[in-house]
Amino acid sequence: MIQEKDLPRSYVDAMKELLEEDYDAYIKSLDEKPYVGIRTNLLKLEPEKLKEILDRDFKEIPWVKEGFYFEEERGVLTTPSLSNIEKIKSISKNPYYFAGLYYIQEPSAMTPAMVAGIKPGDKVLDLCAAPGGKSTQAASYLQGEGLLVSNDFSASRVKALQKNIEVSGIDNVLITNEDPKNLSKVYIEYFDKIIVDAPCSGEGMFRRDSAVFRAYLGRGPEFFTGLQVSILNEAAKMLRPGGTLVYSTCTYSKVEDEGSLSEFLENHPDFKIDKIKPDFGFEESKILPGTIRLFPHKIKGEGHFVARLKKDERALEKDKNKTKDKKKRKSPKLPEELLEFLGKIKRDWDYERIFINKDYAYYLPKDALIDKSLHYIRTGLLLGEIKKNRFEPFQALAMNIKFDEWENPLNLSATDERVIKYLKGETIEADDEYMGIRLVCVDGFSLGFVKQNKKSCKNKYYQGWRWM
Repeated sequence: MIQEKDLPRSYVDAMKELLEEDYDAYIKSLDEKPYVGIRTNLLKLEPEKLKEILDRDFKEIPWVKEGFYFEEERGVLTTPSLSNIEKIKSISKNPYYFAGLYYIQEPSAMTPAMVAGIKPGDKVLDLCAAPGGKSTQAASYLQGEGLLVSNDFSASRVKALQKNIEVSGIDNVLITNEDPKNLSKVYIEYFDKIIVDAPCSGEGMFRRDSAVFRAYLGRGPEFFTGLQVSILNEAAKMLRPGGTLVYSTCTYSKVEDEGSLSEFLENHPDFKIDKIKPDFGFEESKILPGTIRLFPHKIKGEGHFVARLKKDERALEKDKNKTKDKKKRKSPKLPEELLEFLGKIKRDWDYERIFINKDYAYYLPKDALIDKSLHYIRTGLLLGEIKKNRFEPFQALAMNIKFDEWENPLNLSATDERVIKYLKGETIEADDEYMGIRLVCVDGFSLGFVKQNKKSCKNKYYQGWRWM
């Protein structure tokens, strides 16, 4: 735990000025255990169903209807009678987690995507997206309609982003690994909603992550302000008139929060603060009314700053090269083995959206703008690889398939020892005979594929995701 004596004098002075009579309560909160949350994946089930199948008396996070608190120290998740399988020691070691039914996320971090007002059909950009909490939350609000562009500048961090998006079963997504300056040359006034959860000094994460505190001692708040303003400037170019931009940080620093935002607003008179109500213990900024902070002594969560901005509906189109509608792509002749496999999935495929690149087949998001100048990690749903005389489906496709879309899934109970064996990459035995690729599910939720020969099931679960 962080003690007051460990804090830099400049930080203590700044927090005393910011909090005034609440300072002592804040310092006391640093000795308390941080809160942990999970957020229901609304693409796969409703929050009440999640509570039911996990058999837990979760307490709801007041400001996020699909979010719950949970207590890590209370041990094993008790899906009834785990008798002959190894005990599940944490919520991340649970078959339902591997099925993408929920995302583990700090409660206050659920706020930016929640206040963005995302609805089905929107075009959404998550500009600093890794590891994927806000992107997966945004996708759950989109409900498979519209488009999510999920970007991160870091090549290493984007790997975690890709995994979390694919585990969640998201298909209407473009994952990019780009500098925002490159994105803004392509997606001019394109998005309805943009989330900028900006790099910051991380003051709000001190009690949760000691590494953040150590990094803070080395560089402090001023290190990030230029970067924050630069990212906001590029985001402004990509937001359509009338659109919503959410700026958030996990720091309390007035330099990084109100300072960076004020500089941006001063140079962008077409943007105004769209007030967030200071409910649930949120505290309104005295410097920029309508923006909020989340303090750990006021809410059950860590520290955050959140601002919601609206772009003027009458904003002038200053750039004549504004994004134009994408030209219709010629549909390639699709391999028979691919068509045969997709025919097994009870879904109305739009075959014009299937794109083949070096024998890999992708299902592109509807009407998405894809520009060859950008580095895309994923363009929609990666279906699989076309090999000689056969089609090899990939893990991302399995996570996107719903139980009733597959004719004869191998459906196992979470208490069945074969579930853990499957997630570890082992061969399992089915109760019935079958020949060919088969979808494996846990209590009606997809986990991955096997290649079944009579009752023997050769494991196709992606090696990089296996239960360790």
